[in-house]
Amino acid sequence: VLSLFCAVLTENKVLFHSASFQRLSDACRALESLMFPLKYSYPYIPILPAQLLEVLSSPTPFIIGVHSVFRNDIHELLDVIIADLDGGTIKIPECIHLSQLPEPLLHQTQMALSLV
Repeated sequence: VLSLFCAVLTENKVLFHSASFQRLSDACRALESLMFPLKYSYPYIPILPAQLLEVLSSPTPFIIGVHSVFRNDIHELLDVIIADLDGGTIKIPECIHLSQLPEPLLHQTQMALSLV
């Protein structure tokens, strides 16, 4: 969760995929909510329709959810952090260097997230 939080704070592209539309919506909403009181001002699409998959090639940061049916199409993306909600994994491409939070803030954030 902290990796995805740091990815959004540093304006990276975050893509969720799952076979469950409910899980996609919940994950996208949770990640956006973690930014409060900041406001996420980039594209936020919890469930991306198949006709709009080309949006994933956008140069701007985003939080997007896609159904797992499109798993093969999304693995070709080189600058997108991909979170597999069904498998519980996060794929961070080698070209992306994710900065972590500074130590005092990191510990406080971990403690706060463990209470949720």
